[in-house]
Parts: sequence; structure tokens; C-alpha cells
Amino acid sequence: MFGFGKLKFKGPDKSVLRDEEHIADYQASPEIGKRLRLGKLCLYYRDLGVKYYVPYEYIERAFIRISECHPDDSPAYFYYRLILVHGEKEFANLIFNEEEDADLVLERLKEIRPEIKFGYVPPADGKRRHFM
Repeated sequence: MFGFGKLKFKGPDKSVLRDEEHIADYQASPEIGKRLRLGKLCLYYRDLGVKYYVPYEYIERAFIRISECHPDDSPAYFYYRLILVHGEKEFANLIFNEEEDADLVLERLKEIRPEIKFGYVPPADGKRRHFM
């Protein structure tokens, strides 16, 4: 009645998809790192309870940023951020606990859409942007 339980996806342009084709694509795609799926139509990810879709054509650049944490009196640990870029703006920051998962996504993106550029490029003004 109210649409509870039906999947919907928010896009990078704030549009919303609820069509059966994307729902079936999402459900047929294996999960990578608990939050990301690479479908035939789009890349799907979950962030703060919201499911997002990103058409592969929208992704211009992708790279991995490694973050290091130093808890008190414990050894440092690392986590891996897959950063997706469009128009020189970082629009997705997807965190993985395992390096293999982040590397797998990059390799699959290279197969799916070879036109995507890979690797970090510093901003022209020299100022690094930070996610909050």
C-alpha cells in the first residue's frame, strides 16, 4: 500500500529509480565488502541505510585511498576507501575493511568500463579535499 519493502535507489543526480529492471539487476549481483554490488547496468552501494545507483558512464576516475588508525595502546590498522570521481569532484567514498575487496572492485571496473581513469590526481589548486 505504502511501498514499504520495495527497493529504490538514489542516483548521483538525486533522481530515484524503482523499476523492476534495476531491482532485478541489484538482486542478481553478488555483494562485495557488505555494501557494494557491481551489476550489469550500474554500480550499487549502500550508505547510511540509503541504496545508491551509479551508471558506469558517470564514473570518470576511481582510486583507492588508504587510511590508517592508531587506537590507544594497540597496533595501527588500515582501512581502504574506494573513491569515485565525476567532474573532478569525489562523489563516493566507499570504505572496505579488506584490501582485496577494494582491489577487486577496481579490477572489475577496468573490465566493465575501460574508459574510466584510475589513480589519484591532485587538484589543480593544490588543496586536498577532505570528506567529513
